[in-house]
Amino acid sequence: MRQIDPKEKRLIAFLALAGGVQLSLPARQRVWVVNQEMGSIRADYCPAGCRVLSVASHEFEDDDEVPIIASLLLTEDGRFGELDFWKINDEPIISWPVAPSL
Repeated sequence: MRQIDPKEKRLIAFLALAGGVQLSLPARQRVWVVNQEMGSIRADYCPAGCRVLSVASHEFEDDDEVPIIASLLLTEDGRFGELDFWKINDEPIISWPVAPSL
């Protein structure tokens, strides 16, 4: 487990805005890395069996021009649950997606 990174916070804020949800992360949000190659993270209070629902997704392009889908998932009570990444060729992500300016 580790502290959430500022770039992850920015991407979560971007996806929350895109999904029309209000979301505030605790100042010291801790996360589990659930997929090292893709960079997916899950909130410390959201174990593997925790039900999460997708509220927003956005497509980015990796350095090799292969699309990456980033998805924001919330817990049933509306808290941050997971930031999930999927590169459509299932290869490791080369360059982490950067949220567009808000």
